[in-house]
Amino acid sequence: MMDNDELVRKAEEEIAALIVKKTVELRKKTGKELSSIEFIPKETMAGLEGYQIKINLL
Repeated sequence: MMDNDELVRKAEEEIAALIVKKTVELRKKTGKELSSIEFIPKETMAGLEGYQIKINLL
């Protein structure tokens, strides 16, 4: 069974791979490079619920 550190590392790797995949897709479809990706926390009274993502193209 994985400990918390291993689970976090695996989740980070999966999220990073998804970002790379979507970056490549956007570049192919738009012909433009990304200038930045902004992660805006969505919080509730119970804590962090997720993120709104803002992508900026060059």
